[in-house]
Amino acid sequence: MPRMIPSKIRAILFDLHHTITKTRVDMVTLTREAAESAGIPFKQFSDERLARAIKKADTWMKEYQVQNGVDIHWGGEVEHWLEINRVLTDDLELDNIQDASLLKMEKHWKETMATNWESLVEGAKETLEELHRRGYIIGICTRRHDNPEKLLKEWGIDHLLSTVHYSGVPGYAKPSPFTLLEAAKDIGFNPRLCAYAGNYVDADVGASLSAEMLPILTVWSDSKEKELAPAGTIVIDKIKEVLNKK
Repeated sequence: MPRMIPSKIRAILFDLHHTITKTRVDMVTLTREAAESAGIPFKQFSDERLARAIKKADTWMKEYQVQNGVDIHWGGEVEHWLEINRVLTDDLELDNIQDASLLKMEKHWKETMATNWESLVEGAKETLEELHRRGYIIGICTRRHDNPEKLLKEWGIDHLLSTVHYSGVPGYAKPSPFTLLEAAKDIGFNPRLCAYAGNYVDADVGASLSAEMLPILTVWSDSKEKELAPAGTIVIDKIKEVLNKK
């Protein structure tokens, strides 16, 4: 694996979740919090049982998106998630849950995602500032259904970014290279002059290689990913280590 970022690289694009951001709670806990806020009794289920139901709902959602040919930013509205949350509660054998409660659950989820679920990891802002000072073009390409630009502004890094792309929709979302290629188009660079940093080999390194960008893998959230990284991947732990790869 190369130890340094080649001098030809002129732009570095970043994932958010577990790359430059950390989360307050995991997805199971967040789902449980959202359900309880709407009076839906998820406390009775173990984390393992709830995780299985979430996985089933996620699989159903992906199939739904493909079958219905939804647009790149589908999922941004609370109403988009009504049937998915219905699949979730049905799998848990919860009867007579009203649509209003399922929508309230989703509203709580989105409000949490937009406020106190995610925050910059230590050293992230300083790292982006230094990369910007060194002349790199910086951008965000992330797999999510909600627009992150409000958070980027609140974190004080929006002025450092030349491009932001997001999608959770199959065919647009990673491991598809779509958002990465759109970012390269925005900044007017050949993708081969760009690097992409993320935390999953399958989604992030896969998308980077498909886009012909230099892959950078962050492993602070899951060290096992390091063993899966293909040759040519730059592997770092703390995000600030990217500064030592120049």
